[in-house]
Amino acid sequence: MPGSPSGTEETAGGAGDAGAPERSSSAEVVVTAAHCSEEAARVLLDVLERAFPVSAAEGVAVEPGPHGKATVWCTTVNAAETASGPAQTASVERVGSVPLDGTVLVGLQGGPRAVDRVVAALKDAFAVDERGTVAGDQEKEVDLLIRSA
Repeated sequence: MPGSPSGTEETAGGAGDAGAPERSSSAEVVVTAAHCSEEAARVLLDVLERAFPVSAAEGVAVEPGPHGKATVWCTTVNAAETASGPAQTASVERVGSVPLDGTVLVGLQGGPRAVDRVVAALKDAFAVDERGTVAGDQEKEVDLLIRSA
């Protein structure tokens, strides 16, 4: 996927100040898509690029499978900014229902608030079933199964 790298500048704001910008490392979410077609993975990544345009690119890494085809797509999203400005947990811009050609297993890993923003953006575009969550002080992992709404 084309794009420019997201910045690594740190901005002021602590974890306790929900309205303040986050440090970029706590706003980064690693997104993986698996068990889907390349087209479905690209649809997912396009939705994330529209919701979080400043991150449009850490690029997409492809893990080749046994027959040379990709089995996992991976990108990093900077969830500190949404398409409409600084991100808030409940204020991700609605992108509307997006058609997929099947289901996609999505893994998210990053700062808890940033992961919640990415989940919210995905719920605005797809039907989302949470499959599991592991949360800690500094990081949260979520497994989702998404499909067309």
